[in-house]
Amino acid sequence: MNDLNNHKALTLVNEDSNDTQTINKLFASDLLSHVIGYAEEHDVLITVLNNINVLGVASLLDLSAVIFTHNAKIKPDIITRANDLNLSLFITPLSTADIIKQLASLE
Repeated sequence: MNDLNNHKALTLVNEDSNDTQTINKLFASDLLSHVIGYAEEHDVLITVLNNINVLGVASLLDLSAVIFTHNAKIKPDIITRANDLNLSLFITPLSTADIIKQLASLE
């Protein structure tokens, strides 16, 4: 998780509560039913969707973090709920493809 917190293209938008959380893998999708079907525990979801349902899916699957691409504007209720769930939320100005390329190069 420290790699996400220190990445220059990512901005943490809520309380930093998961810095010891492990990351299984990156998972990108804008279709929540697809995320439910294929993401795994401790994955990091990368999406442009910015509604409260994303947090429901993240909680259900025990995801490690969510990265919102294209500088998505995150509503205060989403930030509050993520803090309640101890789920780290990041935004990036990059596209989904570009942030995946950058994060994949960290391994």
